[in-house]
Amino acid sequence: MITFLKNNFYFFLLIAFFKVNAQAGPPPMAKPDINNQLIIDEIIGVTNHESYFINYCTKKVIEYAEENNWSKEKTSEILGSINFKNYNQTIYNSYAFFTEKQLTDLLNVLKSFESKDSFILTNQMMQNNLDLYVRNLIKGKYISGKK
Repeated sequence: MITFLKNNFYFFLLIAFFKVNAQAGPPPMAKPDINNQLIIDEIIGVTNHESYFINYCTKKVIEYAEENNWSKEKTSEILGSINFKNYNQTIYNSYAFFTEKQLTDLLNVLKSFESKDSFILTNQMMQNNLDLYVRNLIKGKYISGKK
């Protein structure tokens, strides 16, 4: 009886192992096609999203640095590691499911609002990723050579 239970236990473990290994990873991040990406680049430009990103990160880092008595050198090093290219995939991902017409219409509306002030469009995912970026920025994860 014990041998029977032991063999069934090993068989169960073998089945469980294959079941666990058969699990697929998360789906790849959604990306717009090249035509839509060009329109999204224009949207980023019209809204001055990169400036907003840099200003937001800078403000958050300076607040954190002051609260935690960082040295000027550490603060400068962290501020120097702000890079929009580490974040802009979030924007592309947010617009990945828009049609070319929808993006063109959005771009035209944003151009009609264009002024010296920025008009930023964001959503919960973009804001969450921006806050995550800032947390990692403060930890020094974007300093060259650190991961």
